[in-house]
Amino acid sequence: MPGATPTARAATRRGEATRDRLLRAVRDVVADVGYPHATTRAIAEAAGVAEGTIYRHYPDKATLFLAAVADANRPVLAAMADLPGRAGTGTVAGNLTEALGQLAQLRQQMLPLELAMLTDPDLAAQRARLHAEASAGAGPSAAGLPDPPGLLADYLAAEQAHGRVRADLAVGPAAVTILAALLGLALAPGTDPSSATVDPGVLAHLVDVVTRGLQP
Repeated sequence: MPGATPTARAATRRGEATRDRLLRAVRDVVADVGYPHATTRAIAEAAGVAEGTIYRHYPDKATLFLAAVADANRPVLAAMADLPGRAGTGTVAGNLTEALGQLAQLRQQMLPLELAMLTDPDLAAQRARLHAEASAGAGPSAAGLPDPPGLLADYLAAEQAHGRVRADLAVGPAAVTILAALLGLALAPGTDPSSATVDPGVLAHLVDVVTRGLQP
């Protein structure tokens, strides 16, 4: 932090250390009891902080959970962040295959969290707020949290500019549909939902179906 005082820099370092402890605590508690039973009190105890400290760093439990998933998947999210810049290179099918293969690792942790958000009233309300903020441009990506649908939509829009994706494609709904299909692969017969990988043949079939619909 250029120009910051030593006191401000020390406060920043303490804040970062506290956030790191909280994110590790989320992963530890969730591993023990699952998202539905991971209370903020248990997370605070595991992190060695007061429960109120959580809300000085994260506005609600949904944001805390998403931040923990993001922290554990930094390489995957970094690769997704690079995806729009790859438009016009390689092939659309090849780029999507690589991106979705990487996102399968994120799927392993997001599925249980999404299910918890759908069944817990408080988490469901927080999830709805996050989606509303994302639609207004102040959602997960602005908060430093993962936004795979937005990055995938940006990639598809960039491919539209290169003439490699249908000009009439609504890229936002298309991105959500593609990612929903990826999540749905966890329910395919013979698939281990806890696996961080997707059968290459099944993934190739998904990409083939998708790209046929994307072609101009």
